[in-house]
Amino acid sequence: MGSSYGWLITADERSNLILVNPVTRAQIAMPPPETMNNVRLRYTEDGVLDGYDVLYMDLFSRDFDTEMEPYHLTLEEARFYLYARVVLSCDPSHGNCTVLVVQLPKDQLSYTRVGDTKWTWIDANPNCRAYQDILYNTNDGLFYGVRGRDQVDTINLNGPSAEVKVILKPIISYQAHSRYIVQAPWGDFFQIWRHDKYNKENGRKDRVADKFFVYKIDFVEQRSSKQITSKITQCSLVTTVHSCFQ
Repeated sequence: MGSSYGWLITADERSNLILVNPVTRAQIAMPPPETMNNVRLRYTEDGVLDGYDVLYMDLFSRDFDTEMEPYHLTLEEARFYLYARVVLSCDPSHGNCTVLVVQLPKDQLSYTRVGDTKWTWIDANPNCRAYQDILYNTNDGLFYGVRGRDQVDTINLNGPSAEVKVILKPIISYQAHSRYIVQAPWGDFFQIWRHDKYNKENGRKDRVADKFFVYKIDFVEQRSSKQITSKITQCSLVTTVHSCFQ
């Protein structure tokens, strides 16, 4: 699922999220999936645990969308839907670590803290969805999330309830296939846009990365300016399917 602060972010055969330190072999288990607001355990007629049902949540009514058919997931495949992106606020061995995840459906947000017994769904406003990437800023203690059309939100989880604020309004009228948000060592924020193409070989149609564009974010002027990547020499970026890191 990823790595952060020297810890591996993984999941077991039941899709329980587990943080593992490969050096000390320490393990920290996060609350089980069924403690998420929209996840239910599913059993067979014989009472055997068979998987998870993931319900659609309506951010306007803050209730379940009963008109939509739930996702019916096996125990193992749930990890790919419930932890599309996982970000830690700090080294989890410190005890005050917050874990924020982007989850399906609709790329909504849930969070927990080391030692908690359940996940908390973020429903601060009806637009808390469609997040493509998130990061944690140690300078201000806030999570930053990028959504479609260039929008960037801050997610403040330091109080009794989540606070979500738009700090870069939507600018672009079209969608890149994937967007990432990164913070450079000197403090600047960048968006990485990935555009894909489709290769058709041996009867298969595979989507592969084609082009990357780097945009520097100006929160004051409310704009993103395209960067010449050859001039950004102070750090390197690595992109995966779900994340981008230095």
